[in-house]
Amino acid sequence: MHRITFILLLSITVLPAQPLAGKLKPILKQNARVHWGIHAVQLKNGRVLASVNADQFFIPASNTKLFSTAYALTALGADHRFSTKVLAQSAPDKDGRIQGDLVLYGGGDPSLSARKYPYRREKAFEEDLLLPLRQLAKQLKDRGVRHVSGRILGDDTSQEFDLIPNGWSADDGLFEYGAPVSALTFNDNIFSLKLNSAGLTLDPPVEYFAFLNEVDSNSRRLRLERAPGSRVVRISGGLTRNYENDLAVDDPALYAATAFRHVLREEGIRVDGAADARHKAPAAIETVELARRDSPPLAQVIQVVDKVSQNLHAELLLRAAKQKMPFAEFLKKAGIDEKDVNLEDGSGMSRLNLVSPKAVVQLLRFIEQQGQLELFRDALPVGGEDGTLRNRFNKSPQANLIQAKTGSLSHVSALGGYAQSKRFGLIAFQIVANNYNAPTQEVRTAIDRIALALVQ
Repeated sequence: MHRITFILLLSITVLPAQPLAGKLKPILKQNARVHWGIHAVQLKNGRVLASVNADQFFIPASNTKLFSTAYALTALGADHRFSTKVLAQSAPDKDGRIQGDLVLYGGGDPSLSARKYPYRREKAFEEDLLLPLRQLAKQLKDRGVRHVSGRILGDDTSQEFDLIPNGWSADDGLFEYGAPVSALTFNDNIFSLKLNSAGLTLDPPVEYFAFLNEVDSNSRRLRLERAPGSRVVRISGGLTRNYENDLAVDDPALYAATAFRHVLREEGIRVDGAADARHKAPAAIETVELARRDSPPLAQVIQVVDKVSQNLHAELLLRAAKQKMPFAEFLKKAGIDEKDVNLEDGSGMSRLNLVSPKAVVQLLRFIEQQGQLELFRDALPVGGEDGTLRNRFNKSPQANLIQAKTGSLSHVSALGGYAQSKRFGLIAFQIVANNYNAPTQEVRTAIDRIALALVQ
């Protein structure tokens, strides 16, 4: 027992030569059963201000998004835009008829939704969640399209067909945070389900899943279940108050096609065929472009990814970046040893991800060296003000000096980004806690205290 205690204490030792050692040591001592990783450097000269287990591996949770967004920014550029196209084999004939299928072709755009850009803290979405598809439908009408004789085909073949990244749990795909990944993504691949005594409503109002209502008055807890591969959602238990939740769809391309068919018919365009999905590229793709929607620039997309910690968007950015630049090449460019990083996804949902605090800080320094510090920093949540840091730091007046990405999984909490210090100037840092069994709020409070110590 004595030897184990010694190892735990050794793991949180802060070297006295580090300028911030005195401030960090009592905080870490109060949380000695947490496996801590800390690295903080003065950005202008790389001087190490604090370092605890900085070379060891940690599960980073959503601090992974620092890598996926920086990678996309480097590989694609801040002005990059994604495109979603409506294609056909031929233009409409004199009667406005499209012979054959109408294809909704996904280009990996995370923003095909009613979300407002740039990022807004309040009222982030337009009221009509079908708005982007309605805009495409109106373009078709302007081109004279009145009738589609074939199917509405959702095509996601511009990227690999791999709905669930490595390391995700099978049941993650039921809810918004685990929405499956597809090059054709509409409304973040989710819909809102509302249930009350008057019945069930969906937003957007697209008939896609079947619902098996087994709610009774003898149970207090409401449960939602959907078997993998099934399009039946079972609702059971008791309804004691109004219920609302965002549920993920199982096949994003099919859902987008279903929603587009719904909108086309609402806009007065006749559709003879059903909605369908195409996951394998055909021998010859349709060449006539009838409508198109371009995303906001990547810089604005990254804002949403980091501010609200949007998992699906991070995955799409990772896949787009890989199509332009190998990840190993990016790490080399950033001055990070390939052996110091193992990423299995872009969002941090995977517990197979491993990074060292030193590698995270080197990434943050690389961003500054590339001349993209202001853009990247502005995309991060601001302490006490917005995004996932809005309610952190216990209303400290110095909270807004911290702009950083949060991270959270069971027994994992992290914070990585930049802190503005009066004494040291701008600091790049990561604080990560793994393998703890204390309440998460206690560990987050300790992380917040460490981050505030950096700016004092």
